[in-house]
Amino acid sequence: MVTAYGEPALTAYDAYLLSRRYAPRTIALYGKCLADFMRWRARRERCQSTPDEVLVDAFLGDATDRRRRRRHGPPRRPAYEERAALVGWLRMLRAEGRVPARCLQGDPGIAAELAAFDRYLVDICGLQPSTRIVRRRDVRALLCACHLGGSRTLGNVRPAEVADFLARYTAGWKPASVRGAGISLRSYFRFKSLSGARTTALCAAIPRVALWRLSSVPPALSAAEIATLLAAFDRSTATGRRDYAIARCLADLGLRGAEVARLTIEEIDWVAGTLMIHGKSRRVDVLPLPRVTGQAIVAYLRNGRPQTIRREVFVRHRPPYERATTPGIVRNAVRYAAKRCGLTARVSGPHVLRHTLATRLVQHGARLKDVADLVRHRCIDTTTIYAKVDLPALAAVARPWPGSRP
Repeated sequence: MVTAYGEPALTAYDAYLLSRRYAPRTIALYGKCLADFMRWRARRERCQSTPDEVLVDAFLGDATDRRRRRRHGPPRRPAYEERAALVGWLRMLRAEGRVPARCLQGDPGIAAELAAFDRYLVDICGLQPSTRIVRRRDVRALLCACHLGGSRTLGNVRPAEVADFLARYTAGWKPASVRGAGISLRSYFRFKSLSGARTTALCAAIPRVALWRLSSVPPALSAAEIATLLAAFDRSTATGRRDYAIARCLADLGLRGAEVARLTIEEIDWVAGTLMIHGKSRRVDVLPLPRVTGQAIVAYLRNGRPQTIRREVFVRHRPPYERATTPGIVRNAVRYAAKRCGLTARVSGPHVLRHTLATRLVQHGARLKDVADLVRHRCIDTTTIYAKVDLPALAAVARPWPGSRP
């Protein structure tokens, strides 16, 4: 591993970044960060240790070295830039097999258990990646708190431990989030029961959350607020055209953020004017593509989308370009636009645009069944919450308030 800690390493890292189309300024910055890290390791005689995230954290937290660089060297760079540079270098070394792959889960037993649970979520439950991430996160916390994965098994866990864990883990959370954590644990206990584990008492230990259906009114934006939000995108730039097309998909079709992120070029039928949506539980639907939405997508594909091997319609505009699009890109596109036009208090994420479409349809006389078909609810009971927003229809059936008439 001599070439990993000298001038050849810097040259190899520069070539790695260049192949992923990083900007020259970023390549130069990351090279300086890596050179500082190598000098720091040489001074502390740690060249024999394998580079990993622990060593990177030690470098970033070295107060003595930080003070020395302030006095004698260039100004201290932000820690997030140095971390990004060194994590990218570790990614390159692992791709080349020069350092061991990082064990993200810590305990190998917990890692194997989570992998098996994830296969269950895919093969049996048919859950989407975004949902599985939350399920694995909650179950990982349970396994670590109860010291499972090694010699201790689920049969040694008492129901009181599960209840205490959930109380500590969800302290300060909103009721809907607490309920979601309980769903994750129940899903894991059902998975373990398939292999013969007795989990009935553990499931009963998960408290029920007081969260009543139809207890709130879905948030929705007015027509003026929608126009203000759409006008906040700078369509003279490539990123602005991408984010505007994303917003049109959300506002005109009521898509979920993850559905927009997964939409591929092959799923748009330009001749028929339709697009195929892969939704929850492996459901596939074909929706009509409105003209204004299609025009926004075409403008982005022709004049904004960078060269990439990715097949998603909306791709990253920052290196590494070949990484998959995430729902976070969709969420940030809406949040940043809301911040620019002063709608932060009204728009917390892309889902409000889905609520807005359903609300507008109901207020214009659409039947709940038609709304359920458009937003692709599996059960029409889920759509009944939008009956609250049809104020003229509600006024027609409301009885007079006692004492309001002589």
